[in-house]
Amino acid sequence: MNLHEEQERVQKAVSHSLSHVQEDPWLTQRVLANAKGEEPVKRKISLALVMSIVGILAVMGTAYALFSSQVAEFFGQHWNRDYGDWLQGGKIARIGETVTLGGVDFTLDEVVYRDRGIYGVGTARVTNEKDVLLPMDLVDGWELEEVIHGDEAQSLIRRAKETGGRMLSIDCYPQRIGVDNGSMVNSGDVGVYNLRNEDGSITFSFETGGYALEDGTTYQLELSIDVDEWTETGMVKEDKVEPQTWTVSFEPVVIQETAEPEKPVQVSAEVVPQNGYEILVPASYRETGTLPVYQAIENDFMVTVQPEWFNQSGIAERKGAKKDISLTFNDHAELSYSAEAVWYAEYTDDLFDYNWKERETYNPDVKPMMLPRQALSQGIALMAGQVHSGHEDFTKGVTFEHDQLTHLSLEDAQHTAEALFEKMGLHGYELAWKLDMSLDRIRTLGDAYNQFWFEGDGYSNAPRQDYSAATAEDEGYFLVYTPLGVDNVSDGRHQITLFVSSRGIVYANIVSTYNRGEVVYTPEKLISREEAVALLYAEAAKSRNDIKVSSIERVALTYVAVRAENKQDGMVFTPVWQVLFKEEGRGEEYTSWAEFNAINGNTIDAIFR
Repeated sequence: MNLHEEQERVQKAVSHSLSHVQEDPWLTQRVLANAKGEEPVKRKISLALVMSIVGILAVMGTAYALFSSQVAEFFGQHWNRDYGDWLQGGKIARIGETVTLGGVDFTLDEVVYRDRGIYGVGTARVTNEKDVLLPMDLVDGWELEEVIHGDEAQSLIRRAKETGGRMLSIDCYPQRIGVDNGSMVNSGDVGVYNLRNEDGSITFSFETGGYALEDGTTYQLELSIDVDEWTETGMVKEDKVEPQTWTVSFEPVVIQETAEPEKPVQVSAEVVPQNGYEILVPASYRETGTLPVYQAIENDFMVTVQPEWFNQSGIAERKGAKKDISLTFNDHAELSYSAEAVWYAEYTDDLFDYNWKERETYNPDVKPMMLPRQALSQGIALMAGQVHSGHEDFTKGVTFEHDQLTHLSLEDAQHTAEALFEKMGLHGYELAWKLDMSLDRIRTLGDAYNQFWFEGDGYSNAPRQDYSAATAEDEGYFLVYTPLGVDNVSDGRHQITLFVSSRGIVYANIVSTYNRGEVVYTPEKLISREEAVALLYAEAAKSRNDIKVSSIERVALTYVAVRAENKQDGMVFTPVWQVLFKEEGRGEEYTSWAEFNAINGNTIDAIFR
């Protein structure tokens, strides 16, 4: 399939941010952990705004709101009841602010803050009663025959025809976050869900958490809202409505007084392992016991990137302007970039039918969708990327072998990659993982790749590549760069993957939200990796999902961008202990993770947050 086309579709429906277009197994694990295998209940309901404030008391200097939470009710009903109960222990703010865009009123009803996460619920209503709002489940699945011909879709299509109105979908999600009027920071991980109510309105919800959030008194949310108009065939009409940002500020209060204050969890020293796991630390840390803290400067590739750095064939087509740009070159390669991400890959002048697999497997009547065919270089890069992720059996045992290929050495490939970083002004990245794609490996691994995806357990509607047709010119190195060269870091905001052949960079996926600036200061010492492991056991024991650690796999010292101690100073790159571990009761399928500030021991982020 056309990866760029697929990225745009998924980006619109799920991540809403080009900075998270790359495959992010960490985000997948977070979703799996939080959902605990439960799907939201997909039924129409009416959530009336019946909550009222009975009173606000000051108890030992802390404010408590004595009412139930609409957010907790919604998340508890549509994810699981434990989730709702957990949110009742957070801090709540009733908002009630409304903005209008594209004939839709967006009202943010309520938000809840808990444990470095913000959870919100709001209502969208059309300003013209002739128009019809479409729920998220319908929009996401409209291209499927069983959805578009289903009762719900046909009912809404009939209603729009009868009234002469438009069929509209809505988006509302946090884009940037401020704490205590500090710098507004990209929101990071975001999840969204909405559904249609009996009165025709849409209840929308979102959750966001991680690096942009920490405990504070007041919070600022910059929300992005958008409206799309749809045809009855499941296509978006010409987008005449520009997305709009909307900033709300709130000071949440505790929902209800707990019987007893939360007490620190005590973990027996005998439970915490002191060895038996991999330890990765920079040489400078071994020598000094510390690492410097750097400024974190927000990137803007919209200003710095030059298309000729990736392709010199000339631009055939250009799309976008404000938030992202997509280019098609004369040789059919494509380049997309936004403020914090760059993506480049090669295509041929042939087209393939994106729906061929569905037609052969499920629905012989589905209509063709013709998209550009991937070049062989892109197929090789994606195949190497699957070796890096290591999820499929056919990738097991594939390791780096050759420093020299027919027309290219590893040293030259690294020089090409790092010359690009110099042009882009990127600092602080080191080689974390590499794989040589020799001619023999391309052909051998290609056979296994095709066998899995087209004859085996896999399912792919991508065009099948003939890897046996590869030549020595197709050889190259797949390179992964991260801060401090630590592989599989959970901070999906900072990772670079490239495929370099003798022709240069033929595939690039660059995600770099912040660039490393000058040294701010150097702490006298950092907490030890043993202390970080002990913190994991304590934090997991009091987590919402009752995580139990069964074993430690790796403890690594790396950098993560977090808020500066003075929130007015923006972001800094701070040393962080990243702990990879296995959970009890989840088998060996997934490795979980947690990150702790190596200076003060605070939990920065974790799969169980």
